[in-house]
Amino acid sequence: MKYITCLLLSSYILSCFTEVASGVQSSSLFSTSYTPNDVLNFPQVPYQQTRSRHQSMSVEETKRRLAQEVSIQIANDIAYGLVIAHDKKQIRYGTRMYRKVQTAINLLRRGAGLNGASRRSGVPRSVLDQLMKWGQERPGASLYHVE
Repeated sequence: MKYITCLLLSSYILSCFTEVASGVQSSSLFSTSYTPNDVLNFPQVPYQQTRSRHQSMSVEETKRRLAQEVSIQIANDIAYGLVIAHDKKQIRYGTRMYRKVQTAINLLRRGAGLNGASRRSGVPRSVLDQLMKWGQERPGASLYHVE
């Protein structure tokens, strides 16, 4: 019953809106009457203001964003490498090492570096490097230089 009432009310509001937009006035539930100009006038955002805002990124901001993108790519490679490690019976699902690698992936996606993610998650860097190597063999993986 509530659904039907809601449906009828929303269709009534929609029909009133289309009547107002087309210029036809009818009795409505609302005491205020709108003209088509009131309904169709939306505030415009100046194009120059938004354009100049994006162009004025500093060099530091650009470097930070690039590092973030690389960190996310590394996390995606490690995540895929973790699937391959599970298939090879190297790191099984749900084990302590599996959860530690998941922590490292989350840290990388939040912008931590590879060394920081390795240190904070407790996963040796060699393990992350091997998972990343396996993950880079997937189709669609981008190549980049990691130090």
